Amino acid sequence: MMNEQIDDESPFKEDLQPLIEILEEDPDWNKRFGAASKLFRLGKEKAVDPLLKALQNDPHPEIRRFAADLLGRLGDPRATWALLAALRKGLLEKETVIVHHTKQALLSIKSADLPRILKDTIEDEQEFFEMKLTAVQLLGSIADTQSVQQLINIIKNPKTNGRIRAAAIEQLVYTGHLSALQLILELLTLTSNKTFQKVVLRALAKTPFKNKSVVFRIGEALLGIMENQEKLREKKDEEISTLAAEAMKQLAKNVGLEFDKFMDELIRIRMKKKKE
Repeated sequence: MMNEQIDDESPFKEDLQPLIEILEEDPDWNKRFGAASKLFRLGKEKAVDPLLKALQNDPHPEIRRFAADLLGRLGDPRATWALLAALRKGLLEKETVIVHHTKQALLSIKSADLPRILKDTIEDEQEFFEMKLTAVQLLGSIADTQSVQQLINIIKNPKTNGRIRAAAIEQLVYTGHLSALQLILELLTLTSNKTFQKVVLRALAKTPFKNKSVVFRIGEALLGIMENQEKLREKKDEEISTLAAEAMKQLAKNVGLEFDKFMDELIRIRMKKKKE
């Protein structure tokens, strides 16, 4: 049988070892930068391991930043843990550039395991606050079904730190994901915690929800909150009333209606439901 692995034996295939050695050993960071670029172009998946070493060990921040970018562009899930470690280190050492680039690389790779890993990071009692907060933000940026479910799990977990829960609520609303709708409505109308209610209202003022049926369901909840606050009179929470009004205006804008017309439609929907 003819050997099908012709590529591996081709005399024209460039030897990557000299590039790997330059990346690992050359004292000139500009040469290391060039070697990383050439490895990325020529090596593809074979460039992953050398780039991971550069991300973890290179003394120059520009090489570490570039390695993170290239790993993100390669999209190999093998880089996930190393990128998370580099992100953690960047947060601890306040290296904002590496933090930004490792986050973008993680989002580019789209590892199927990343949402679960991020949830575990958030729930790890030994993990420091900024890393947990960044993990929450990453889940919100991914915004797929699995990430949304992990945000919901974090919010519902009674052991979750209050500030982390608040951040998760914000990210959940920002996703505009329909599977989050029921929890959002519960947090608006059933929770006795005014802090979390205000978090939801602030997030809704930036909501991406554009589906009319969803928007009007949320609008009904907001209308109820505004009316309940009016009934409280001297005990009225002015901040909740203001935030609810701002969120209502954003919802109206999302579906292309003037605020007055949006309110009229909400009242019409309510009257129709009462008749039924």
